[in-house]
Amino acid sequence: MLDFFESREELKTFVESIPPVIFIRRAEAGFPVEFVSANAASLGYEPADFKDGKLLYADIVHPEDLEAFNFGVISNSERGIKDYTLEYRVLTKNGEQRWVEDRTRIQYGKNGRISHYIGIVSDVTGRRKLAEKLEQEKQKFTSLLNSSGDAIIILDKDGKPLEVNEEACRRLGYNKEEFLKLAPADIDTRYGNQFPKLMKRIHLEGKAVFESTHLKKDGSSIPVEVDARFMDYEERATVLTVSRDISEQKKIRKDLSHSLKVSKVLEFVVNSSPVIIYLSSPKEPRPVEFVTENIIHFGYPAGSFTSGKFSYEDIIHPLDLEKVRDNYFRNYKEERTDFAQEYRILTASGEVRWVDERTFIHLDEKGEIEYLHGTVMDVTERRQSKDFLRLRRDFRSAIAPVDEVQEILRQLLDVALEIEPLDSGCIYLMDEDSEKLKLKTCKGFSPAFVKSASDFGKTSGFLNLLRIGKPVYRQFFEIKNMTSLEAPKEEKLRATALIPISSGGRFSAAMQLSSHKANEIPEIARKQLETIALELGNEIRKIKEKAELQQTSSDFQALFKSIKDFILIVNFEGCIVHSNPAFRKRLSYTEKELLGKNILSFHPQNRVLEAAKNFSEILEGKTSLYNVPFITREGTEIFAETRFSRGSWRGQEVLIALARPRNSE
Repeated sequence: MLDFFESREELKTFVESIPPVIFIRRAEAGFPVEFVSANAASLGYEPADFKDGKLLYADIVHPEDLEAFNFGVISNSERGIKDYTLEYRVLTKNGEQRWVEDRTRIQYGKNGRISHYIGIVSDVTGRRKLAEKLEQEKQKFTSLLNSSGDAIIILDKDGKPLEVNEEACRRLGYNKEEFLKLAPADIDTRYGNQFPKLMKRIHLEGKAVFESTHLKKDGSSIPVEVDARFMDYEERATVLTVSRDISEQKKIRKDLSHSLKVSKVLEFVVNSSPVIIYLSSPKEPRPVEFVTENIIHFGYPAGSFTSGKFSYEDIIHPLDLEKVRDNYFRNYKEERTDFAQEYRILTASGEVRWVDERTFIHLDEKGEIEYLHGTVMDVTERRQSKDFLRLRRDFRSAIAPVDEVQEILRQLLDVALEIEPLDSGCIYLMDEDSEKLKLKTCKGFSPAFVKSASDFGKTSGFLNLLRIGKPVYRQFFEIKNMTSLEAPKEEKLRATALIPISSGGRFSAAMQLSSHKANEIPEIARKQLETIALELGNEIRKIKEKAELQQTSSDFQALFKSIKDFILIVNFEGCIVHSNPAFRKRLSYTEKELLGKNILSFHPQNRVLEAAKNFSEILEGKTSLYNVPFITREGTEIFAETRFSRGSWRGQEVLIALARPRNSE
């Protein structure tokens, strides 16, 4: 040892200044240890363990790495390399595996042969695990990129590609190595030579969505819709571009260009189809590890998911949640690693949207689900024509008669009581005359409680609590005390929800939902109940609007029938489409006889030409006055000053005539 260091003091200083373990190994079989520093304790060994060859250095090298270790020593020795570094595993005294970095210096004896190997051995287990984790994250990121059907390219500030997915390579005909060598102008015809302009636009607007053309390796081109925005990638500011092939949409748009209305609808559909990508844990309620920023289309910032404030299941519609869960596990059991399904979600504003999700299941080495990732597209417009509109049509057909309204309330109450842990409930409607709530339907309560509940809506405390406009989730006895309700004690209600329902901005109804067993209504159940309350409020608003419309129509018909002046509705050809009773009675014709007849038929024969000219001037907008007398079935002339105005009747443009008859001249 002293042959290498000039003094023992120098050796001691050296050893004490080096955190790694120092091994001086003799160049013999098994590498006997001549010296080991005291910090070998970090591996569980004491220097005495190696004394007199009781433990050779080769004994602590992992058996699976020993052959490679020996080869490294021999190979470097034979090539005359005096300093070299090896990485391999060692076994601690308690059998634990550790990765080490062995920086070895070869010492030669006086005879010129190798005498010792001086190794500075550092524990790099943490570094190796970190490298493995980073590689896993990189694979997840790459998997996310490659799962998209769109071309995804990450560019640096000068427009040079840093990363591309498989779809981008396939679409443009390059392998990845070739793609990463391309200049911006080799890819994009619009912004390829104006990349700084694109950067400025993204900086000002937050993102840029535009149509352009991508060039393929064979010289052909593809029309694309590009969504470009800033992102951090490998600790540097970059631009993420997601490009969708819109060749088919372009063809459709061209084929339908003859129709301006259809063209506008098509353009809206083509330009409004963002794809959301997420990565989540398979454990319920599926905490989100990553989600793209365009989740904001549904009203949620991405950070609200990655921070743990929301899980992905929190935004799935309560009525679809079990179906979505079942699909995951059914496909997993059937050994499918990707599948598609459609379901509803709730936006941050409470709106219901349909989405089409393609889900990818990633398994670990044991075949267990490691994580899920999916691509989500909004397909509400397509689904509305099939499901949503059908539901609304069914509701509209059931809102007029009282018994059908009662049935709607009963069915909604049934839906609400399917939510755990609720087992009983009531729905009240506001009586506008008395401004009190009236009990309309109940389920799950004893007859005695139902009798007392019918009076809740008359209690000022109960009404005042609801008029605050916010749901109340408490134990029933707390609500009872807050509102001074009289209710039978033997009912033994526990967790209770009291939810006000607004219609057209006004308090119009309420739901009281309770559990006889649970002490608390969970957050997910609360969201489900508030969604049902929102839908009920919308239906109540429609019921009121229809009733008001029917009343207005009835009032108009009564006025139309009672007025003594003549009222005629004619189309632009002069044919009568409607008349009031006063006109029919004075001219002695039935409604059926007048319908479809030309107005000129009801003027004296000698004044028909004058009437035709007058009617033509009315159509041209030159006059609104019509002074030709009418003639009855018996031939009596009725003089009237008639004024015409344009209007609409049952979906068609018409002329509405108002005539005040006067005595014969």
